[in-house]
Amino acid sequence: MTGLSSPLPVASVARRGRRPEDGRRQNREAVMGLLRRQALGRAELARALGLSKTALGDLIGGLLDEGLLEERGERESPGERGRRPAPLHVQARRAAVIGVDLSATSFEFGSYDLLGEPLQLSRLPSERGRGQAAVYRQIVRGVRAALGQARALGLPVAAVGIAAPGPLDAASGTILAPPSFPDLHHLAVTARLEEELGLPVRLERNTTAAATAHLRRSDRDLRNFVYLLLMDQGIGAGLVIDRQVYRGTHGYAGEFGHVSLDVSGPPCPCGNHGCLERVADVDATEQAYARHGEALGHAAIVARAQAGEALAQEVLDTAGQALGRAAVSLVNLLDPQALILGGVGAQAAPFLLPALRRELGARAYPFLSWGEHLDLRVCDLPNPSGQGAAECVLNAIYRGDIGLPSARPELTPA
Repeated sequence: MTGLSSPLPVASVARRGRRPEDGRRQNREAVMGLLRRQALGRAELARALGLSKTALGDLIGGLLDEGLLEERGERESPGERGRRPAPLHVQARRAAVIGVDLSATSFEFGSYDLLGEPLQLSRLPSERGRGQAAVYRQIVRGVRAALGQARALGLPVAAVGIAAPGPLDAASGTILAPPSFPDLHHLAVTARLEEELGLPVRLERNTTAAATAHLRRSDRDLRNFVYLLLMDQGIGAGLVIDRQVYRGTHGYAGEFGHVSLDVSGPPCPCGNHGCLERVADVDATEQAYARHGEALGHAAIVARAQAGEALAQEVLDTAGQALGRAAVSLVNLLDPQALILGGVGAQAAPFLLPALRRELGARAYPFLSWGEHLDLRVCDLPNPSGQGAAECVLNAIYRGDIGLPSARPELTPA
């Protein structure tokens, strides 16, 4: 079978000095990762993972008991007598998870099944500028609505994942001080929501969440990439090294938008000057267009560029040049296989990518910037951060860090 000819990397407790339960969690996640892609029999799983039938049987037994997996649909075995064991499937509708994206202008709330497929999506204004209490009430309102939507489908909710702008402390569940969103500063969103909802809540940086969503859906041959998240207000980078998301020592990795391109440039809310996002995010693009034309939204600017308008094309090309100049250091330092553009700003990719490619070709170390060594791609997920927030709690469920609910949680009125 494609992609299953050699064992996947599973935990080697003796070699890595990890506790046995760490190896079990890693193996659980590997099993679920394979079965998300396709239903497989036990023998196929054992070969793909390099596990003994006994070890795999113990894992599968636990996952069946939890209701994460089911065996169904016995298959004929060509050339052999009898039937082969039924393949294993993920029970996608055993429960749901909620994925939340807290962007500067609006919040997205989605319910997702256990395969990470969206069930319902909704948006609310962010209430930015009205104070932390108003913003937090909006978060609670949207999450409760998403819980109600999942309940209407007959699905209990296992957990809530939240993607937020950084910097943040994922371990404590606290949003620290995102420059473009002061209302979120020092909001202990995880603890407050867990107490209010009675559900596990996980906080993740929006760029890390977006990279996680893309990683889950990418071919296993894509092992090292940088995900450039182009937002309404802000630009960030999600770093993936050997198919593991890299967060940095303190969880602050990926502040790509605050690379200073011009130390004498315009001030940035972060305290620096001439930051990339001041000239290349969606808001900066709209402002640049308005200085020479009329006030238009980003989608309208892209539409005019597609229609051949010179001003729109020039504004987007300038943003692409800035992205390229900042990306040179990423390419030189990390030597990734690919740069992935995602987020709302990626709708301008046809006009950003040529300029980005020109800058990399002119400035990056030649062997890294040539087309055959660096792939430039566009992520087609409508909102990778919201979907990534759901993926982060799904990963915790797959590892066994979060259990599935046995009954639907009771909700109090919003």
